[in-house]
Amino acid sequence: MAVIFLHGAAAEPVFVSTDIPQVVDAGQPITVVVNITSQQPVMSVWLTLNPASPDYGYFQMNLTSGNETSGSWTYVIPARPWGGHIDYFITARDNSGDSSQYPASGTSGIEITGEEPPKQFPWNIVIIVVFLGVVLVLTEFIHKPGLYRPTGRERARKLEEEDRKREEEDMAKENTEKDY
Repeated sequence: MAVIFLHGAAAEPVFVSTDIPQVVDAGQPITVVVNITSQQPVMSVWLTLNPASPDYGYFQMNLTSGNETSGSWTYVIPARPWGGHIDYFITARDNSGDSSQYPASGTSGIEITGEEPPKQFPWNIVIIVVFLGVVLVLTEFIHKPGLYRPTGRERARKLEEEDRKREEEDMAKENTEKDY
């Protein structure tokens, strides 16, 4: 926990202390807590994640204890995957429109550490390749002449046999007609 005393205009909100980790483990939510005092009620406290951060944006912090003139404001940044850095700053604005920022200038950062997650074996690619292989083999078996369909030679031989049988039948008919 860092204790920060910002001296300036008496009416500005003052960041009395912050409880913000500088290093967190991957996969863990990050709780950001600031204690602020102000002569005027604090109307809003915003956590700004810098554009270089993965979750760029403005997030309103919630008053979790105390009151608007002396209270703790909290926001929980969702868990982040392994590796990376979150840059942030916090702005407090009071009822009279005065505001202050933590850190006083620039941004502060949170480093995401921990073990790199194991790489997943690309089973989806294996499944697709096996499926396509099965489809290819089945297609070849179904459409390949000779397996389920006769080859061109077999069809020609069958047609020749049919023609020969017709000729024999025709000759047999002619012979029987001559006999009568």
